[in-house]
Order: sequence, then structure tokens, then C-alpha cells
Amino acid sequence: MMKLRSNKKGFTLVELLMVVIIIGVLVTIAIPNYTRAVERSKGSKAKGTLDAIRKAQLQYRALNDEYADMMDLLAEVDLPQGIIDDSDTDWGYSIDDATPDTLLVTATRIAGPFASETITIDHEGKIDKPAANENNPW
Repeated sequence: MMKLRSNKKGFTLVELLMVVIIIGVLVTIAIPNYTRAVERSKGSKAKGTLDAIRKAQLQYRALNDEYADMMDLLAEVDLPQGIIDDSDTDWGYSIDDATPDTLLVTATRIAGPFASETITIDHEGKIDKPAANENNPW
């Protein structure tokens, strides 16, 4: 007579399915949080760049008695070339209003889930952005 071994190794189908379900639940929670964190960091990058443009504009105005109406003019006050030549793949930057006394610079989201959303900064450093909510993390 043959002896049956009662010493089985491995996992049952139910155990494997439970692991797959648990991983699926964790992923559905983690992906939106990750996406929001990435968008928050991109928003912070835009705010930092807008502030660098504003500071360059203040330097330009001190030299020329008016704000620059084109980004190329800010090269003389050492604004980084990466900002001037629009090499940012997430945001586009533009000078929307430049008079001798006022300034408005806009960052427009180029791609991603929030494409065409904008963040602006004025000559006083006031940042205007969409209200942060579950759809817009900035």
C-alpha cells in the first residue's frame, strides 16, 4: 500500500487571491495620494520660478525704471536661461502685464491632469492660484 504524504507545501488558491485583493486595495489608496503629491511639488516649483521671475523683474526695474515686457530682457539681470527659453516641460511662463508701476507674471500648466490651470504673481509678491481641493492640490 502507498503512503500519502500529509506534509503539503505551497499556498492555496484562496490564500493567493486574498493577497491579490489586499494589494489591489493598497494600490487604489496609494495612486491618488502619489498623484496629488507630485502635483503639489510641481505647483511649488511653479511658485518658486514665479518668485525668481518677480525678483529678476525688480532688478530690471531698478536698472531701467520699468518692468520688462519680454522674458528675454531679463537675461541681463541673470534670470536662469532655463526659465527664459521655456524649457520647463510642466509649466509655461509669461509676462501678462508690465507697466512702469505694475507687473503680472503667469505660470500656465502645460500637461497633466491640470493642463491650462494658472498661477499668477504680481509685483508685490502676491500669488493668486486656484483654491486647493481634491481636484486641484496647489
